[in-house]
Amino acid sequence: MRPLCCLLTALAALARGAGEEVSAEATRGEFTLTRAAVTGVVEGATEFLPVSSTGHLILANKLVLDVNDDPNVTVAGVSDRRGNPVSLKRAADDYLVIIQVGAILAVVAAFWRRFRDPSPRVVLSTLVAFLPAAALGLLAKDWIEAFLFDRMVVAWALLLGGVAMLAFDRLYPRGEQPGHDELETLSLPQALRIGCFQCLALIPGTSRSLATLLGGRASGLSHAAAAEFSFLVGFVTLTAASAYKAWQLGPALVAVYPAPPALLGLAVSFAVAYATAGWLVRHLQRRGFALFAWYRIAVGGGLLLAWSARGWLA
Repeated sequence: MRPLCCLLTALAALARGAGEEVSAEATRGEFTLTRAAVTGVVEGATEFLPVSSTGHLILANKLVLDVNDDPNVTVAGVSDRRGNPVSLKRAADDYLVIIQVGAILAVVAAFWRRFRDPSPRVVLSTLVAFLPAAALGLLAKDWIEAFLFDRMVVAWALLLGGVAMLAFDRLYPRGEQPGHDELETLSLPQALRIGCFQCLALIPGTSRSLATLLGGRASGLSHAAAAEFSFLVGFVTLTAASAYKAWQLGPALVAVYPAPPALLGLAVSFAVAYATAGWLVRHLQRRGFALFAWYRIAVGGGLLLAWSARGWLA
């Protein structure tokens, strides 16, 4: 009899949780200026570094901001373009994608010469590199969001990504930087190879920048050229992802996210990403991947050890 009572109690709790709602005003109140500033700094600092912006944003939401991202709680009276209710988890996750607009604008500012006088060859190579991850992302997005947006996945991806970076520095040691524009001589098969590498970035914690950099090095680009191509592919990828998320949310975009914090987050993201982009190219050309590799190993390994010891990531 006692097990039956426990089962009924659990089912009743689930029924209550499944229908729980919070007001739109309360949800908007969660997007404070502090949250926007912290998110903007983390996004801007990590978007183009090979350390995973998504992974760091997920961790920041949990460990710094203590964001309520309960998937069982929905925003009352708010639905997306398709009429689906918007959960707190979706509001939190989509915000991490939309704030990337600041980093998108930073790419345009940092590499204005590429945008001012675009080369047809470079534009075509960039689009070819963008397509594999875009196609796979559309096909597997629901599965990825349901099963891979997890702090445990992020920790393992950070650790293994660091190991891969050390291996690539041994496989493809730094040499003299060519005296020509490497992106102008990049072939379409090379661009496609880089695009296939970028599919790995669909795993949170892997890093789009890391995947593109490794693909660039494997395709014969120098560290500096691989970084620049990573920025260009990132521009297309981030623009598409942010636009898609905003379109999907539709009227929920205005209902959930207040304008002042959103604009602050974008401005902070832009400023930090702009400063980071130029530094990264110079650092990689001089030092390679080692700094970021050991950082990833330390963070990923530390998180896994903490989880193993205390279960605080579960």
